[in-house]
Amino acid sequence: MEKVFLARVQRAGVKNQVFEQLRDRIIDRTWPPGAKIPSENALADAFGVSRVSIREALHMLVSLGLLETRHGGGTSVREYTGEIFLNPLLPLLALDKLNILHVLEYRKIVEKGIVSLAVKRAGGAAIEELERTFRSMKGHRSDPRLFAEADLNFHLLLAKATGNPIVTKVNAIVTDILKLSMYRIVESLGTRDGLYYHRRILDAIKRRDGPLAEALMEEHVGRTLRRLKRRRGADSESYAGMKGGDTKIQ
Repeated sequence: MEKVFLARVQRAGVKNQVFEQLRDRIIDRTWPPGAKIPSENALADAFGVSRVSIREALHMLVSLGLLETRHGGGTSVREYTGEIFLNPLLPLLALDKLNILHVLEYRKIVEKGIVSLAVKRAGGAAIEELERTFRSMKGHRSDPRLFAEADLNFHLLLAKATGNPIVTKVNAIVTDILKLSMYRIVESLGTRDGLYYHRRILDAIKRRDGPLAEALMEEHVGRTLRRLKRRRGADSESYAGMKGGDTKIQ
């Protein structure tokens, strides 16, 4: 394999520096689509860092759709278009330690509107897709990673059900960021809230009850945000504007 120059990184922000260099080597086609990248051990030696830092950076790149890992086949560069690189915020947000909190704040604002449109426009096929996805969530309640994938797909389907291509496109950008942390949310907070709220949101859509669907979505995302903030031990006063009680979850 041709030797690729990788600079040894400073101790501060190790994962971010590794991510940036690997991303840049993909962008400049040092590793073109289909190319297999060096092993974790080889990259750790080249950067002078631990395998943990390498693994975290690779996970970010896989989540962004730039790399793919095959069992027994190593990690290689995925086929891609230049579209993902036209969004300069994507790599910055992907590296932000508070990214998931920012994304949840964003979702708390926009998903209320998304579900409002979905109530009005979702047809029978869209509702059945949502039902299948909810059943997948239930079936994977003991597997955080598969549950997180189904949870994320549920929200993608809601955006699709609006019939608005701009909503779908913007949601797709947020999804690329959210993929980096959705699993950690489920792993940290569990699956109970997701099952409770998604079931009731879907029932409200079926009844074409827009106000109820909006209220449930706002409460769901807000509760997730508050629970995550408490879990991280952050100052709750910075989110004092998020008031109102949570529905009692049975």
